[in-house]
Amino acid sequence: MKNFLFWFAAIVITLSAVVYQRVTGPTNPKRVSFDFDGTSYKSKLTRSLETTITLDEAKGDYLTLNKTSPMKIKVSPSNENFKIDVMYRIYPGSDTLKAAEVVKESDGYIILFPSQPPAGKIEYKVSINDSSNSKVLFDDTVRMRFKSPVPGYVLIPHILLMFIGMLLSNYTGIIAFENREKALRYAIYVMIAIGAGGLLLGPLVQKFAFGSFWTGWPFGEDLTDNKTLFIFIVWLTAWLLNRKKTRRILLVLAAFLTLLVYSIPHSTGGSEYDHERGEVVTGR
Repeated sequence: MKNFLFWFAAIVITLSAVVYQRVTGPTNPKRVSFDFDGTSYKSKLTRSLETTITLDEAKGDYLTLNKTSPMKIKVSPSNENFKIDVMYRIYPGSDTLKAAEVVKESDGYIILFPSQPPAGKIEYKVSINDSSNSKVLFDDTVRMRFKSPVPGYVLIPHILLMFIGMLLSNYTGIIAFENREKALRYAIYVMIAIGAGGLLLGPLVQKFAFGSFWTGWPFGEDLTDNKTLFIFIVWLTAWLLNRKKTRRILLVLAAFLTLLVYSIPHSTGGSEYDHERGEVVTGR
């Protein structure tokens, strides 16, 4: 019964952290709402979109390729009387706002943005007006980053292993004072999960999405890469220092630091395409 409670607590903590990341992450969709004629409407504005431009194409005049990336906007509940206008500009820089093509569909709207290089960003402004275009119902600006597609056989194991690593970390921290030997064994499982998911598969995800295997220390300032490396080193240190002498507090501290680091929104300080230099930079 006690072990069940330990696992239950670890699962609750892990799921809470995952939900927090989903809500605060800079590339997760932005949830918005507005009211019209006594009805409340909701929508999501995309902050991460797949590009159709390769890194090789980005080295040339990719704008002449006229490639586009479609983004869908749904308004719930649907209302045929809404009119949507979308303006965008390249970010960062002093680019002027341009109108994006909006295509009405039965279940929403398709916005056609000009594709940007992997890690390229744009700012777009969505205005929802009434049918006469005389009243602005909603007006908001969102920053969005483009990425190349990541195969599911790489992305799914990466996500699962990082999730499992966090779950095992929380469980290990909880049982550290109850059963030191078991905690040490689970510390090894934590390092395997984080090592495989973050230090092996993580660079593959980064390579597919933005063209570089590793953009953390000492080659860059990508916070996601750096925090993964930091967590692994913390657990390795805690495990090594507990092998011959009991230092349970280090295992608890490792679990706490892992939770703290995982709470940093994913993709914070990540890759960004520098249009002036024509290359991907990090720490933005």
